[in-house]
Amino acid sequence: MTMLLRDALALPALRLTLLTGDDGLDRPVTQVFVTDLPDPRRYLCGGEVVLTGLMWRRGATDAENFVRACATARVAAIGAGHAALGRVPADLVEACRRHGVPLFEVPVEVSFREVIEAFAPSVWKQRANGLATVLGRQRGVVAAMTAGARLPDLLPAIAADLGVRCWLLSPAGRRIAGTAPLPAAAARDLCAAFLTATRLPFTTRVDGVPVSVTAITGSPEHRMASWLLACAPAVPQGCAPSGSEPPAGPEPGGDALAELVDVVALERTQADEAERVEQRLADQVGRALAGDGDEADLRARLRACGLSPDRGFVALAATLTGLRTPPALALAVLREAVRATGLPAAVTAALPGGAPDAPVLAVVGDAASGPTAASVAGALRDALDVLAAGLGPGRLAVGISTAGRAATALPGLVQEATHALRAAAARPGPVAVVRSDEVASHLMLLAGVPADTQRAFRSRLLDPLTGYDRQHGTDLVHTLNAFLSANGAWRRCAESLHVHVNTLRYRIGQIERLTGRDLDRFADRVDLFLALRLGEPSGS
Repeated sequence: MTMLLRDALALPALRLTLLTGDDGLDRPVTQVFVTDLPDPRRYLCGGEVVLTGLMWRRGATDAENFVRACATARVAAIGAGHAALGRVPADLVEACRRHGVPLFEVPVEVSFREVIEAFAPSVWKQRANGLATVLGRQRGVVAAMTAGARLPDLLPAIAADLGVRCWLLSPAGRRIAGTAPLPAAAARDLCAAFLTATRLPFTTRVDGVPVSVTAITGSPEHRMASWLLACAPAVPQGCAPSGSEPPAGPEPGGDALAELVDVVALERTQADEAERVEQRLADQVGRALAGDGDEADLRARLRACGLSPDRGFVALAATLTGLRTPPALALAVLREAVRATGLPAAVTAALPGGAPDAPVLAVVGDAASGPTAASVAGALRDALDVLAAGLGPGRLAVGISTAGRAATALPGLVQEATHALRAAAARPGPVAVVRSDEVASHLMLLAGVPADTQRAFRSRLLDPLTGYDRQHGTDLVHTLNAFLSANGAWRRCAESLHVHVNTLRYRIGQIERLTGRDLDRFADRVDLFLALRLGEPSGS
């Protein structure tokens, strides 16, 4: 049972007079709130009848501010007493008409206490009936889930009872459950808004329809490890043909969203428990790949995770830095990103060590032809583009190996992924994904060299050239790069630099004098080539 504004205005003892808002008479009333604050939004939850003695009014513009605040809070109506002014001012009536807020007049001889007492029995009866309905529905949900039913099967019926549509998404946009189709672009927009929202729950709009969004937290407690629950008004039957935009009804009430949160939390609890069991098995694979066990042990641990040890594999290694979070968040983000790709089968594990910046691992396998590094990287980038909104100051780097066949190849694939990860960590931006076959072979080798050693090597060889260029306005470093890129071909290099061959010979002589290297010697050319590449972004 719901008390409508129409029913409240019809109470004979109150003699209330509607001044504007005939089209809002069927709004449900949740409670009565008395205020003379010029902006009462912080105290309103939606659905209230706001009673005011107009003490806030000092001029004609004050009505606009008060009504706009009430409209933003989605109140059911405003009731105005005119004891202070002797009348309900026309500017208040006009502001209510403009914002679509019903306005009624409370006679001077009727106190606000009488209005509250007249409303209260119906409101409390409505709440009592609603509570009984909620408890009954939740008992049914618990019983069904205990018997083996899953949320995707139960959610449509629950949402229909509540008069809403809803979607349960992962932070990467993966659909977990829902009551209606949701375009991929809309799912991405919802996730981006969810990951960057300053407070929860919040309200946004999808195709012009108000949508309430909140989080179903898991472990670790972070937005990127939470589920997103979005709730929108139900589409009245016959109002919106398939493929057309649904009508923008009122925003779903907080009670409906709260009840859905309680229901979905049951599913999240079960999912987290299953996740813990799977993670224990996956960590066994991580330990085996780190050298704890032989090939037979690795094959057994892969089978325990549901992966055939004879399938094709691609390995991924990832680090999440810049956030004050446990390593478990990096694992949760990588696991969600892999799931959102829809890749065949995967296991994610934390490599032994447990340091905050230690890499985490994913092994992706396909029982048929095996995944390719390119297909894994492409799908992963799409998922990580969505998750990037929640990184804030953090950075996520991912290295991807080439494809290999059978468990025997996995240790080598993990090493490849770890080397590619070092190259990814050197790239700019919040998210970097690097395939091992994207990086030139010499850069893959250099990726395993400590950064301070790389800097020292480059500085020792190239600082004399860069210093000379700054002091004399020359371009010896560019000349060296062009000469090596031309494989030492004098005429071709001179043409690319638009200089005479004799000029090029003079410059190369200066380079050899400053560096102490002989560019006719292959070993010296290699050293200078590597020094130049150490100053470029990885993978270029």
